[in-house]
Amino acid sequence: MTVSVIIPIYNVSQYVERCLQSLMSQDVCGVEMECLIVDDCGTDDSMRIVRRVIDNYHGFINFSIVSHEHNRGLSAARNTGLEHARGEYVLFVDSDDYLTPGAIQYLIDNLLQHSGVDMVMGNVKNMKDNSLLINNLDRELLVDDADELMQRMLRHQIYLYAWNKLIRRELLMDNNIRFIDGILYEDQSWSLMLFGHLSSVLMLPRITYVYEYNQSSIVNTTFITERADRVVYSQAVSIDYMLNNPPAAERYRRNLAVDYLMFMANFATNGVDVVMRCPISADASRPFFAVRRRLFLRSLRYGRLLVAFFLTLMFPPFCHIQKWRFFRRHYYDLEFAVNRISHLTDCLHRKNSL
Repeated sequence: MTVSVIIPIYNVSQYVERCLQSLMSQDVCGVEMECLIVDDCGTDDSMRIVRRVIDNYHGFINFSIVSHEHNRGLSAARNTGLEHARGEYVLFVDSDDYLTPGAIQYLIDNLLQHSGVDMVMGNVKNMKDNSLLINNLDRELLVDDADELMQRMLRHQIYLYAWNKLIRRELLMDNNIRFIDGILYEDQSWSLMLFGHLSSVLMLPRITYVYEYNQSSIVNTTFITERADRVVYSQAVSIDYMLNNPPAAERYRRNLAVDYLMFMANFATNGVDVVMRCPISADASRPFFAVRRRLFLRSLRYGRLLVAFFLTLMFPPFCHIQKWRFFRRHYYDLEFAVNRISHLTDCLHRKNSL
């Protein structure tokens, strides 16, 4: 078996050595490994640190550096790494995070016990609050039902991040599963692409990845005025893609319309939150407002009136309710209730309404 680890590098001088050392210290047997470092042209000394660490490494991992001519963003860096990868399986790692000891061997050992699995994923520790990204998982869980896989993803029961997932590369390449270039939160639309083709996923309880709390990361700078335009524009592009590429209804037994609509509503609501907190240019707000309207009209087209009513909370004057602390605290409870109640009417709708 061969495994390709893809690590994009951009302004992570504070974290990158720890990330690389966590990979270099992996004790892996019977597997060929390569690590593709994608230099995305940062402005700090991250790549100097990378080259120093690699030059002093004498181990079984074949390191190579692929450089962009200019900064192109995380999506392009991951796509570049994927294009150069040669492994049977790929593993994305963000350069401000790190692997736990024995993580890769643990993923591979479990993969070998379940021949033909498309993806293996371990648990993740979030350093911001010491929480786990997969809760209530005390033993391995093999999900080999396409309906359940898609529904779990749409309901955020499987984390959407690309990292910490050992994925069969052939599946990604044959189905042209790539990250949308030039946007933030690219994992949202990428996950919809990916899960639309997955047949099986093995979820493991052990922590194999540590998600670092990086104050300058994309997630933690959402409400910075200088970044707000790009955040809102990215949500517009991502939701637009998901509206144009719904799950292939004929592949599933279940009616996924409600989960699909609520999946997009979650991201659209976050976009509205940014619009209400930060000044947004017309170039960013115009496509976001257009896609917000499309999402509302799509829910009406599907005949999902309760979902449509819920989506009115994204429009003035109702969107101002998002400023209430009580609403923000209980938003996910409300989202969950709307989802479950809406599913009670599935029998009244055609399965292929997507």
